[in-house]
Amino acid sequence: MKLIRKILKGVSLTAAMFVFQSCYGTMEDYYDTQVTFHVVDSDTGEPMKGIRIMECELNPNDSTVVGNCRWIADYTDENGMATIWTYDGMHLFSFDDTNSLYTSFDTIIYPNSVDTVKIVMSKAAKSLT
Repeated sequence: MKLIRKILKGVSLTAAMFVFQSCYGTMEDYYDTQVTFHVVDSDTGEPMKGIRIMECELNPNDSTVVGNCRWIADYTDENGMATIWTYDGMHLFSFDDTNSLYTSFDTIIYPNSVDTVKIVMSKAAKSLT
């Protein structure tokens, strides 16, 4: 009896996961374009780990922000790379160093027109105080 109960639990869990994915789909189902960013230091050319990326969808007619902006969940890896899924169209991407050692960098791109975008970040100016 216990064996049958364990089998039914496993089948039920598998069925629930199948229904969830069928209804909601995978990330690729929502976002149809993949873009990779390669973030490097402007002085050394070395890859930058831990850079946050914000994405805002823009109106192609006047470049105003449409809807909400979102921080991408992933940070750049040890090779300075981050790959994201997004929608086709014009987007503003902002790159931010969490330690504030580098100046934030913004760029507008059409993700469906590029595969990899190289981002070069400069060190922030030091305060005199």
